[in-house]
Amino acid sequence: MSSSQELSNEDIQKMSSQFQQLQYQADALTQQLDVVGASIAESDKAINTIAGFEGVEDGHEILIPIGMGTNIMANLSKPDTVIMEIGAGISTEKDLDNAKKSLETRKEELTKFHQTTQNNLNQIVTKMQEIESVVTTAVKAQQADQIAQQTNQGPMQGL
Repeated sequence: MSSSQELSNEDIQKMSSQFQQLQYQADALTQQLDVVGASIAESDKAINTIAGFEGVEDGHEILIPIGMGTNIMANLSKPDTVIMEIGAGISTEKDLDNAKKSLETRKEELTKFHQTTQNNLNQIVTKMQEIESVVTTAVKAQQADQIAQQTNQGPMQGL
């Protein structure tokens, strides 16, 4: 590496700071991906549950899970109707088909967002790898220069 291509200690510190900032962004995106992935799984569960209620008649007996392996026995009074939250704490009734379509639309949006976020994360990881490679090469070059200087200035030089 020629001296014009070598990185100064200041350049290495700047790149290390940039690497750390990218790491924070990568961590945040990873957390976002986890949350969105859980939402996609929840959408699938709701879609499958609605599909399971198709053709069920009034009075059908079901078990409702309430947590910790505990269920309540209940009879359905309107198995062809779903109450869905539409935002800001507001809910609306929908028939099974419309509820399923709404959930599928939400799932598609979440899936697109997940893919975009994953692409962003991949770009950040690539940039981090580039920085790591450049800094590692620069540090090795500096170490080699220091060893060469120490070797040239050793006790045998005056002989």
